[in-house]
This record gives sequence, C-alpha cells and structure tokens, in this order.
Amino acid sequence: YAFPRMMEGMIAGTSSGSILSETFADLCGKMNIRGVDLREATVGNAFSLDNKGLKVVAVSPELVLSMSPVEVEAVIAHELSHLKNNDSLEKGLARLAKLALAFDPILHLVEAAVHRERELLADQSSVKYTQKPLALASALLKVHSAFQSRSPGPGAGLFVGHKAKGLLSRYPDLDRRIQLLIDMSHEMKMQTIPA
Repeated sequence: YAFPRMMEGMIAGTSSGSILSETFADLCGKMNIRGVDLREATVGNAFSLDNKGLKVVAVSPELVLSMSPVEVEAVIAHELSHLKNNDSLEKGLARLAKLALAFDPILHLVEAAVHRERELLADQSSVKYTQKPLALASALLKVHSAFQSRSPGPGAGLFVGHKAKGLLSRYPDLDRRIQLLIDMSHEMKMQTIPA
C-alpha cells in the first residue's frame, strides 16, 4: 500500500507525443523491454521504479530542458537498464536485509555497495544500447552541477548521489564514473580504427 502511494507523489501523468517519448519507445525496442510507462518526475531528476510489474521511468521536465537529446537518451537508457537488470529487486533485497538487522554496520556497507554496483552496471548497459558513453558522462556532470548549485529537495539526487562518500555512499564516485565512461569511449574508438 505504501509504495504505490509514494509513487503517486513522485510522478505525474504519462509523457507522450514528443521526441522524448519517441526516444523512450526506440530504446525500449532496442533493449527488448515491454510494459514500461514514461512519466514526468515531480521529484528528483530521473529514476526508475518497478513495483510488482508496474514499471515506470520518470524524467523531470527540468532535466529534459537542461540536456541535449543525446544526453537525455543516455539518461533514459540508464534508467531503463535498472529495470532490465532487475535492480529494484536487487536493491530491495539489500535494503530489506539492512532493515531487518538495522544495527549491523556491515549490512549498511553491503547495501551501499550493491547500490553502487547496480549504478555502474546501468551505466555500462546505457552505453551498450546507445553507443554514446560521453553523452552519459556529460549528463552526469550536468546533474551533479545542478545538484550542487541548489538546495536539494525531497528525492533530489536519485540519479547522482552526493551525501555520503566512500564506502557509505550509495552512488559511485562521480570522478570514477566519468573516467569509466571515458575509457569506454576510447575502447569504442579503438575498435573502429582500421589495423
């Protein structure tokens, strides 16, 4: 009961009839993902949710306006990757374990590590389907910059987290993520250079 009510507060109506919805539909086809709704995020910038088969990717209008089409495509691919990789289940199990044994500091570290790993996996998957690692890197930098320049509201930082650092952070270090994406770009270029 609580999760659907929480979702209602985080998303608005279906987003359709735009380049955004076309990009979303194209990526769903490429990634072979069905039954996902594209919604407008009312908190945060972009996120995905999966609750008992109700799958949603939500993107804020501010994010769309602040990014180029290829950056938006990379963000959507990242969020769809969370759904494709069943990250809601993985993260949910880690969160449940942490709640069940709330006073065990090791479980806090495990939950954070699982979350960081799933973010990196979604980055890799986004690149796999868009072939645009630098677009995702640029999008991450823009989200980070926007997050740093204003006071975060509820749900802010769902795409790039900044509160905790190191082992307690639920998000990978931004510099590390950017470097991994740059490395992927270099690898892709090396594969296209004739011998």
